[in-house]
Amino acid sequence: MTTVSIASNARPPNPDTCRVVAAHPGSVDRVLASFGPAVQRAATTAKFRGKEKESFALTHATDDGLCHVVLLGVGDQGTAAERLRVLGDRAGKAATQRGCKRLELDASHVVEAPADPSLGARLVEGLCLSTYGYRTFLSGERAAAPSLDAVEVVGPAGLAEGFDRGRIIAAGIARARDLGNGPAEVVTPTFLADTAQDLARRFADRGVSVEIFDRDACQAMGMGLFLAVAKGSDIPPRFIHLSYRPAGAKTRVVLVGKGVTFDSGGYSLKPTDAMLDMKMDMCGAAAVLGAFEAIVNLGLAVDVHALVAATENMIGGHAYRLGDVYRGLDGTTVEINNTDAEGRLTLADAIAYGRRLEPDYMLDLATLTGACMVALGPRIAGLMSPHDALADTVVSAAERAAERVHRLPLPKDLEDQLESKIADCKNTGERWGGALTAGLFLARFAGDVCWAHLDIAGPAMASKAWGPHREGATGFGVATIAELVAGLAGGA
Repeated sequence: MTTVSIASNARPPNPDTCRVVAAHPGSVDRVLASFGPAVQRAATTAKFRGKEKESFALTHATDDGLCHVVLLGVGDQGTAAERLRVLGDRAGKAATQRGCKRLELDASHVVEAPADPSLGARLVEGLCLSTYGYRTFLSGERAAAPSLDAVEVVGPAGLAEGFDRGRIIAAGIARARDLGNGPAEVVTPTFLADTAQDLARRFADRGVSVEIFDRDACQAMGMGLFLAVAKGSDIPPRFIHLSYRPAGAKTRVVLVGKGVTFDSGGYSLKPTDAMLDMKMDMCGAAAVLGAFEAIVNLGLAVDVHALVAATENMIGGHAYRLGDVYRGLDGTTVEINNTDAEGRLTLADAIAYGRRLEPDYMLDLATLTGACMVALGPRIAGLMSPHDALADTVVSAAERAAERVHRLPLPKDLEDQLESKIADCKNTGERWGGALTAGLFLARFAGDVCWAHLDIAGPAMASKAWGPHREGATGFGVATIAELVAGLAGGA
């Protein structure tokens, strides 16, 4: 595990330590001047101006060996939280790529005092995740993870107040990434249920418990929408209810994660290219489980319930069909006009179950619609909620978490797209505005609960590396949830 400490000044060069100095366009001249005229001329010739993605490396010999120094540009675009998380990732890589297990990161030229502790959390997240990779099925040298043993950060003392939070949230993100990256043959509904049971055993002394409902139990409760999706798979579904009830909690939050561990589209079958990444259609569930673990480790005094309706969406003799009608947990009947709009069906029953817990707030996360990606691109989540105060709170938490969220409307005049002649509603509307009608569908089941929906179809899955993310599952949402719950706990 990487240890991170704070220092007020840089140490003399050490061959065992990679020294990284961060600069932005406004501080680059001061940074270069501190290295003397030779380095200043060389860096200027190389056109290092402190912009995003720029770097300049130098190595010099001492009696004890070679000393590595890397200048990293952080630019001046985006939020400070975003820049520091990327800085942590790049700095960690700079050290491990040079074979150094120790890193001195000078952030004093890009962070001014007093520093918000959330910036320290983001910096440490990036550092801890800089060595992340899903290596379960790799062999030989590729299976070995790079090691970064210790990091000393030079910067304002206030950064250190967020270091522990960043380390804990990074571990939650790593768990979410592992769940999302795991093959569907491995990460099944049973696997997710086992993961929840492991968490409950680990944290039993902290007020954590779990209930796992099998197909018969879900049928007895009346979860007809969730079980409709599960009909086509030979792998049995599992409904997961993780509870964290710390002493002194005055606020109750329900977190719902979409847990479709593989989505073929059902009889509205996806083409091959669209199916390749569908092992990651449970990234909402992964984020909720990773965030739950982080919340418990942070000791936040909030009553938190994590719900996952876990299943595959497959084809077969028992699979649900277009034109079928199913009744949900709350009694709502739904006509199926697209079996590839399965996530909202599983979420509907999970949200209806969550209402019975009488939460103060409910938040669901789901890789729900391609339409949201069309609207916002691959790096921004769509937030929908009829509750302005909650929406503002989620956006603020996302900003602290350096995760991009944009609020979308829930226009009432699109509800007629969900009207059915034979049931209470259909599960999809027209093509245009598909993310919005998905949100409107879920809103039916949230009722009067203070609820928000995050469509994370874009940022949860990276088709190529960007920012601090590797190709594959990103763990998007873990940090936002943790920051949200920390805020509800009074910043604990």
